[in-house]
Amino acid sequence: MNLPFYIARRYLFAKKSHNAINIISMISVCGVMVATMALVCVMSVFNGFEVLVSAMFGNFDPELKITPVRAKVFDPQAGALQQVREMPEVAVCTEVLQDHVLVRYGGRQVIAVAKGVSPSFREMVRIDTLLVDGKFTLQEGDTFCSVLGIGLASTLGVNAGFVAPLEIYAPVRDRPVDLAAPLHSYRMEYAFIAGVFCINQPEYDESCMILPLALARTLLHYETEVSALELSLKPGAGIKSVQKRIRTLLGEDFRVQNRYEQQEASYKMMQAEKWMTFLILAFVLAIALFNVVGSLSMLMIEKQDDVRMLRSMGADDRLVRRIFLLEGCMISMLGALSGMALGVILCLVQQEYGLIRLGSSMGLFMSDNYPVKLAATDLLAIIATVLLIGLLASWYSVRHLGKKWLSKARLALYLLLPCLLSAGCGGVQQARQESVAVTVEPQRYFAEKIAGGRFAVHTVVPVGQSPETYDPAPHEMVRIARSRAYLRIGCIGFEQVWMQTIRENNPHLAFFDLSEGILRTGNEAMHANDTAQACVHHAHDRQDPHIWNTTAGARIIARNTLQAFVSLDPANETVYQANYRQLLREIDETEHVLHELLDTLTCRTFVIYHPALTYFADEFHLTQLAIESEGREPSAASMKTLVDRAKAAQVRIVFVQQEFDRKHAEQVAKEIGARIVTINPLDVHWHEQMILIARSLL
Repeated sequence: MNLPFYIARRYLFAKKSHNAINIISMISVCGVMVATMALVCVMSVFNGFEVLVSAMFGNFDPELKITPVRAKVFDPQAGALQQVREMPEVAVCTEVLQDHVLVRYGGRQVIAVAKGVSPSFREMVRIDTLLVDGKFTLQEGDTFCSVLGIGLASTLGVNAGFVAPLEIYAPVRDRPVDLAAPLHSYRMEYAFIAGVFCINQPEYDESCMILPLALARTLLHYETEVSALELSLKPGAGIKSVQKRIRTLLGEDFRVQNRYEQQEASYKMMQAEKWMTFLILAFVLAIALFNVVGSLSMLMIEKQDDVRMLRSMGADDRLVRRIFLLEGCMISMLGALSGMALGVILCLVQQEYGLIRLGSSMGLFMSDNYPVKLAATDLLAIIATVLLIGLLASWYSVRHLGKKWLSKARLALYLLLPCLLSAGCGGVQQARQESVAVTVEPQRYFAEKIAGGRFAVHTVVPVGQSPETYDPAPHEMVRIARSRAYLRIGCIGFEQVWMQTIRENNPHLAFFDLSEGILRTGNEAMHANDTAQACVHHAHDRQDPHIWNTTAGARIIARNTLQAFVSLDPANETVYQANYRQLLREIDETEHVLHELLDTLTCRTFVIYHPALTYFADEFHLTQLAIESEGREPSAASMKTLVDRAKAAQVRIVFVQQEFDRKHAEQVAKEIGARIVTINPLDVHWHEQMILIARSLL
């Protein structure tokens, strides 16, 4: 008995202790099954269309066609060609003379392809099945007739049985064009319309007309020459072998083409579409198969006790890896076989009953139902692709995750577990006291200055994310839960949406509001009249939450942060007080530099996309013009109002933030002739960012 296979099979079908593993495994199987079924159906539909197109071309194209490589015409009675005619596999040989001509009827004229054929053409091509009007007759006594493609007949406005003949013009090959009398340079012949055919291929329907070979030779001024020989083989004759023999017999001067080579562009296009679709669905299949990574990872964690037992019984790493590798391959195989079976059944049902139709009405298309054809090579390619991608996904899980994560991380956890248990609940509580959470990076600047390393400060909203719209990931919520306290900034968008949820889920957390004592400023207070208010409203009940962008606000935030740390750790109050006094000196120094830069500033108005400098503008008697309105993109009217005010104030600076789109700011800057400066009011380096903003206004 194969032990790894037996254990892997038990793992796949046995109920796990965690039901999520069963669900993920079944999702993986279903994903592979659906993707495999889609591959089978799509590939079979492409095969069906290829057979349909091949059948249509087969009604008109010969099985083999001989054309010259360099010349335009050739003598069909040459020695080698005569041997081809006499080959026992050749049933019918038709001489063809084909060239472009001008066809006129009444007041209409069009360039067409005249195909002159010998009488044996009827025996080679099932032309009668293609006729939609009239009959296939090329000559009645001394009168020449023609059979037109349906598109060509429609262009000329003719039909079978019309009394007047077609006028067919072709240039005389051995005579130069006489510009004084151009009609003398053309030969004209007449042909009555005997029938109209339809192949549903524009190449033939729109431009082809069939003429008797004698008329074509007279019109094109040839005697015995032809442009092609078209061959029909006897039943049972191998087309490829006959084609190879004819090529050997004729040499390099002639081209011998089968039906696929005659319509090479069309068939290549269909093949390219088929395999490009295969690659796209294979990519979807790869995504579905990489669910195996999650399934195997969870299974390896759950079965760690089984692995230790196997090791104690003498199992080595190779056997353990084979178990989980086989587990992943079995998931892939189960999904692949199920999808393959469903796909084949669906194709057979469509082939027999035509459940899925091409159109709502019968006869609108070449086929009323979607054509399908199962091909063994396609099924083998699909199953090989599924197994290969499944093997890679399983190998990655076992070799990478199993080696680096399960073997090492889990082993480290086992070694640390006794220590953690011995530490008890008090140790866990002490570890939690080492971390506090803040909403934005500027808070971290003040918290780290005062904490002095006694608390680790974790910022919830990552760098580059907007605190107005950020939704925390699960790991962020876990980090908040492991914190001792949460220091909120006040009324920023993230806190308004998530603070109640954080409080309910973490009753152990201490919460501190760092904005207590700050006089709130509404954005509309930044302007002298109501005309500009539409440009500057903020999305926080018209209260600007960016309270740290001012030295006065920074001092209050620092004082509230000090009180929070003293409340959390009263034993080290003297340390926090000393750090707080040092932070105040830095804030005072920043304020002094800002006044030196801004007090003598002549242009005291600036434009900003997101109104984040309300408090900054108020403190230093500046005017802020904001592009964004209540968290929404500006309207055309508000943009015009803002541009007019900016021009009147001779604004030279347009501030943009990395969290927001620049296009409107660039448009405003271009209109008023200002330069764009990128700032980051959410930067953790509060002191440097405040100085940068002030220097940018100079």
